[in-house]
Amino acid sequence: MPKPRANAPAAVIAGVLALLAAAMLVWFASYNVFVATEANGGLSAITVQNMLSGALSAVVLVIAAGFTFARRIPGVWTLFGFCVFYVVAVFVGMPLVWGTPFSSQVKWLFSFDDGDSTAMALMIVLCVLAAVAAAIAGSVKSYGKRS
Repeated sequence: MPKPRANAPAAVIAGVLALLAAAMLVWFASYNVFVATEANGGLSAITVQNMLSGALSAVVLVIAAGFTFARRIPGVWTLFGFCVFYVVAVFVGMPLVWGTPFSSQVKWLFSFDDGDSTAMALMIVLCVLAAVAAAIAGSVKSYGKRS
């Protein structure tokens, strides 16, 4: 009997959603490179952190999406873990690290007034959807053709 693989339709959906979430992270990092740098006249600590974390997170999501497209069950669950981690990090981690009230963080995320808040809000939505699709892909296994 062949090794089980992740469910094909759910894996493709999870991978596409993860790639879209990675694009939102690149948008977030790019916004911080061009807009925040011009507004502040230079690189601040939070701008550097946003650029590095956005770019690194996008690379990690693209790699996990690749393993998800390959229908590898560990890759699907890794994608699930990273997506959940990013959502929790933005909602809980950032307010704790920077001392921002939770209500202010949620208001900033879903205000859609700046490019960075729009990118992060879309990233959260896409990561939640990718995590759900990845959980389905990892739970509903395919065993290939039967003879």
